Amino acid sequence: VHGTREDGSRVSLSIHCEQPELIRVFSKRVKQDGTLTGLEAYSASRPTLTEHLAVAEVGVLAGHTRCPINLLHLSSEEALDAALDLKRRHPTLDARLETTLHHLALTYESYNDQRGKVNPPIRAQSDVDALWRGVKRGEIDWVCSDHACCSEENKEGELWQALPGFGGTALIYPFMLTEGSRRGLSFERITALVATNPARAYGLAPRKGAITIGADADLAIVDMDETHPVTTERLLSAQEYTPFEGMELTGWPVRTLLRGRTVFAEGEAVGEPAGAYLKRPLTTEQPLTAP
Repeated sequence: VHGTREDGSRVSLSIHCEQPELIRVFSKRVKQDGTLTGLEAYSASRPTLTEHLAVAEVGVLAGHTRCPINLLHLSSEEALDAALDLKRRHPTLDARLETTLHHLALTYESYNDQRGKVNPPIRAQSDVDALWRGVKRGEIDWVCSDHACCSEENKEGELWQALPGFGGTALIYPFMLTEGSRRGLSFERITALVATNPARAYGLAPRKGAITIGADADLAIVDMDETHPVTTERLLSAQEYTPFEGMELTGWPVRTLLRGRTVFAEGEAVGEPAGAYLKRPLTTEQPLTAP
């Protein structure tokens, strides 16, 4: 970290902020008490305090090393407040904040099904509201799906043994265009949250995350007159379920282009696979080159 900082490179650390020692303490307490069940129990076993303390620890270390940091999948008001406090204490530190679709959409009251087990856990409605305020105020830099497909088989049995995680990449635009627009976010702001800002943070701009001469023609074309409920089939995923099932969303992609080639149209993948390794540079901006 010190070496790359000294030669002008931008190497950032992306950090999952939960404090493991506290998780062990609270998990034991919740299991022994036995009062709470389902995802509320899981949230209580990994409470927002564990996020707060982890963010504070990261702030101390990053403050000393001056290492750029990305605080991933913040799930709660307490975590967001801790992250903003970190930025106030270290105003020149390159610190960027992320949250996820599911932490903006789900609560343990609205979806109390252990297939929604994820780390950090989905929280209370007050946390969802606080995260949306952070998005609207520009405090959160980007929103991701934190896509981690997990088979239904691995979600069965006892809560504590079920694997965490689920998929959501296909919902990034319809969810943000629906819920973000409803909360007053412009299309430009939504695009920044899901494409431009993460591309910049990880050194892939302006080749990625922008519509400009010389950039890759990676485009998602959506129909804002097209509203559908979320179904597992519509997501084209190997995962047999989705915690977003039944949610009415607008702005589904009708065509997707990768470097100018159509790879998705009329509800299905088309053409030959055309993925290409994109080496991440050690600078904040990637030079534009011909595809």
